[in-house]
Amino acid sequence: MKLTDRIILSCLENNFKIIYTAYIGASGKVQGPLFYDENQAPESGWIYIVSADDTLPESFPEGILLISAGERSKADCRVSQICVEEREAVRIHNVLMTCFFFYEEWEEQLTKIQIDFGGAEELLRASLPVFENPLVIFREDFRVKASASDQALEKSYPLFKAGREQMEIISALLQDVDFRKNRHVQGTYLGPWQILGFRSLNWNVIKNGVSAYILSVIEQKKPLSGADEDLLEILGSHVRSALYNSEIAVGKHDESLQKVLLSILSDRTKDYLEASRQLNECGWYRDHGYLCLVFRVSHYEQNNLPATSICNYMMEQFSGCCSFLFKDDIVNFFDLDLCNLGLGEIETLLKPFIRDSYLKAGYSRTVKGHLNIRRQYVQSILALEVGTRKRPDIWIHHFDQIVVAYMMEEITRRLPAEMLCHEGLLRLREYDTLHGTPYMETLQIYLEHHQNAVQSAKALYIHRSTFLYRMEKIREILDSDLTDSEELFYLGLSLHLLDMEAPALMNR
Repeated sequence: MKLTDRIILSCLENNFKIIYTAYIGASGKVQGPLFYDENQAPESGWIYIVSADDTLPESFPEGILLISAGERSKADCRVSQICVEEREAVRIHNVLMTCFFFYEEWEEQLTKIQIDFGGAEELLRASLPVFENPLVIFREDFRVKASASDQALEKSYPLFKAGREQMEIISALLQDVDFRKNRHVQGTYLGPWQILGFRSLNWNVIKNGVSAYILSVIEQKKPLSGADEDLLEILGSHVRSALYNSEIAVGKHDESLQKVLLSILSDRTKDYLEASRQLNECGWYRDHGYLCLVFRVSHYEQNNLPATSICNYMMEQFSGCCSFLFKDDIVNFFDLDLCNLGLGEIETLLKPFIRDSYLKAGYSRTVKGHLNIRRQYVQSILALEVGTRKRPDIWIHHFDQIVVAYMMEEITRRLPAEMLCHEGLLRLREYDTLHGTPYMETLQIYLEHHQNAVQSAKALYIHRSTFLYRMEKIREILDSDLTDSEELFYLGLSLHLLDMEAPALMNR
């Protein structure tokens, strides 16, 4: 799990004296913590604990949170920084690990409630120890949908007491300019305390472009903070899923099918033999073919199309489809034998709907059996994420279209292309740079044409003798006779890696 720097700051404030902070809110979500090592380059997305006598570099990559153990000057870089009075870095590390464990356990509990089709009220009760303040979900008409509190809210606040005073408060809310402006926005906002009689932090559950529900944290036991905003975003996504899924008309599709698929996606330790048995009981047999399609939620929310409508549409159009909300996306699994359709036919039928609804879609491969159900979901997510990065202008992405780009990204995740590719290729590139020769291009064409000299020379528009001279020089620089199949594969892969890294280097 990753946490925001505001949540981390709140955790540290509860245990240590804070000397200073800088650029809080700049790091996004981070994981960790790690002890800073001067001999190892820091990576984006981590917490680094630095000691007072550590020598820091002039710059850091974006998305880092620096926590200083003991007083020291602020680092001269625009990354999130927290300096605490405590000089024992191990104590800070242990407190942070406890913090991460606490919030991971909380989110796991929320996920389990969703898998078990628990209601929104269960989610609020599970979250009460995290916020320590009352949690309420209001309907559009301000009736309470669900709540969790240590004491009855109607005893403390008129808004929760049925009667004339409650109606006056609701009327004043609907006339308040700031409240009306915030009522249908994404993100957190403060409620009008002068009307409500209490401070509250609110998060809208959007449906049809307007707020169908309002999730609120009421300031009672402790002051509201920036950390509460970030925690409310986490809780809000689970609440929204619970509310959406509770409204979806499953119709002829057994609710247990959705529950089994949700458990497969959520629980990596799921017993696949048991899951296969459950799917068989739902009529999705192990000898059937399956396909996963994921729609990205954020794209249609901006166009006023609710999740429930999309789920219902998919299950009405395709008899072998189960559609549900999971982690802010709409996941669609197809039993291709029940649909009696193939991938191409499904894609053709859905293209107008995806286009008209401004959706982004990711398709998995079609696979037979139950073993790879979760992996098909991962393929769909990768198709969306990698495909959108590579071609943001395209709405529909297939896993097979991005798999090479994904493999290249994974290969270079720990080390850059230059440190992974064939050493001789680096010498060849340097020779081209110094002498203006086209040996890198010549080698690439040679490999692409399966070491066929005649075809390679034609592709380069040069005489065969010129090509053979170039290849002799290339072999000399590479110190290779280019006959080993494994080395030829390595050279081809290295050329791909260097080509992929070239645009990034040009943009530096």
